[in-house]
Parts: sequence; C-alpha cells; structure tokens
Amino acid sequence: KEGRAAVRQSFEKSLALLECDYIDLFLVHWPVPGHHVETYKELELIQQEGKCRSIGISNYSEEEYQELEDAGMTVMPAVNQMEVSPAMYRAETVKFFTDKGIVISASKALHRGDSLEKEPIVDIARKHSVTPAQVMLRWGLQKGLAIATKTSSSKRMKENRKLLTFALDKEDLALLDGMTTKEDVANRAELEKTRKTSM
Repeated sequence: KEGRAAVRQSFEKSLALLECDYIDLFLVHWPVPGHHVETYKELELIQQEGKCRSIGISNYSEEEYQELEDAGMTVMPAVNQMEVSPAMYRAETVKFFTDKGIVISASKALHRGDSLEKEPIVDIARKHSVTPAQVMLRWGLQKGLAIATKTSSSKRMKENRKLLTFALDKEDLALLDGMTTKEDVANRAELEKTRKTSM
C-alpha cells in the first residue's frame, strides 16, 4: 500500500541481504486490492533493468490476474504461488494459469500436515508402501505443479525427496482430486479475500 517506491525498496533490501547482483525470481506476495497492479508494474521495470530474471505472483485469482492484463502487463508472470494440495485443490484456477503457461507453485503442498491422517491419503500410502506425505507430494508432481515444502526434520527431508520410486494410478488421483469440496473452495476464497482487503 506504500506505492512503487516501497516495492523497489523491498526488492533492493532483499538483493542486499542475499548479497547477490540479481534475483532469479521475485513474487508479488498478495494482490492487495487497488495496489497490486502498481506493485507488479514496478517489478516489470526491475526485471527489465536486469536485476531480476523472472517475476511472478502469489495467491492470485483469475480475476486479479485479469486486472494485470487489463492494465497492459508487459512481462508474463513465470509463477503463481498458491496453496494447492489434495485437501485444497482448485482445479479451475490451476487450469486457468497453466493454460496461460504460468507455473503453479504449490505452497502448503502438505496442507500444514492437517491431512496426513485423512482418508483416502492413508489408504493410498499403504497401497504403495509410502508415507501419506509422499502421496500428497507425488500427487502434486503428477499434476505438473512445482512443489514447495518445508521441514526441519532431516528424516522428512529425505522422505520428501523420494517421490520418483512410485506413481499414483488413475483411481488414486481421482480419489485425491475428490477430497476438496465446493464448500472448501468457497471458504478458502472468502478467507483470501479477507486477508487481501485487510492488508
């Protein structure tokens, strides 16, 4: 909300803290209503100056992305980082962005760990002799998502990397796709709207 100068200041601070000459990818974190277009335009300038190789967006809906297009966006976002997992699968939103060539980076790919004991995840894990976390992450890979996870456990780090030793079949994928209800999607949209307008 502090304008384009604040966007540049934030970028330059990040650049200095990283002790780099450029940043590979820099994202607009939230599309704050009435401000995100100007934020993105400043990132376009920063990218054109060579200080950032790619720029992207986070938590954008289709409508918010359309605002960028309507404002004459000149640099296509490389990524839209948003919450995506079997427990929060917004298939239409994912398709909208991937059809435009924008990679979906799945934050909270493990749904904060809240779904690791839910069916059908547990049954599918048992079927493939893997962990529920591996099932959720493998689902993301098979959906073509870039997956972002974090853990402080070295055991889980190793576990999370072992995703290429098994594959989910069509039945598995259908069961996982069906976990998210229309009510879940509506509730998430309302939560994000509240967060964006309170910033």
